[in-house]
Amino acid sequence: MDVTTAIGLLVVAILVLIVLYILVKIGTRYGKYLAVNSILGIIVLALADFIGLPVPINLITIIICALAGIPGALLVILLFVLGIVA
Repeated sequence: MDVTTAIGLLVVAILVLIVLYILVKIGTRYGKYLAVNSILGIIVLALADFIGLPVPINLITIIICALAGIPGALLVILLFVLGIVA
């Protein structure tokens, strides 16, 4: 593994920890909202796949939709439609 990959993985790991910290911190107040948003994000991803958009449903896309909800699902769909992520 080269230095650039290691630094990239470290940055991603730090961002994941920050997101998890924020989710735990606000989870007590906004837990129901976050749960509903996550479920709706996964439903939007499934609907996009159902209507024929070229969005594969795999572990990474489901995790993104579960953490970011509807905005995450729309971002994943947009990236796949534009061909940025293959």
